[in-house]
Amino acid sequence: MTSELTKDWERLVVLVGGPPEMARVHRMPDRIAGDATGIVVAYYGRHQHFEPTGGTELVEGHRVPVFRFVYSTAIAE
Repeated sequence: MTSELTKDWERLVVLVGGPPEMARVHRMPDRIAGDATGIVVAYYGRHQHFEPTGGTELVEGHRVPVFRFVYSTAIAE
């Protein structure tokens, strides 16, 4: 049986690039846009698009995927 703590760390990703103020380690909410080709994070009125690097990084004792910034788009109203 998987504990809630384990489920929580499994949602961690490392974001490389993007806005300098954006946290490098990001906890993905349950309903964030994403698939095997990339993730999209809403940040200060824009969508920040990241693609997987294929690498991992050690965070909180666990290996988590690393995503690289690709581009930013405006959030449509």
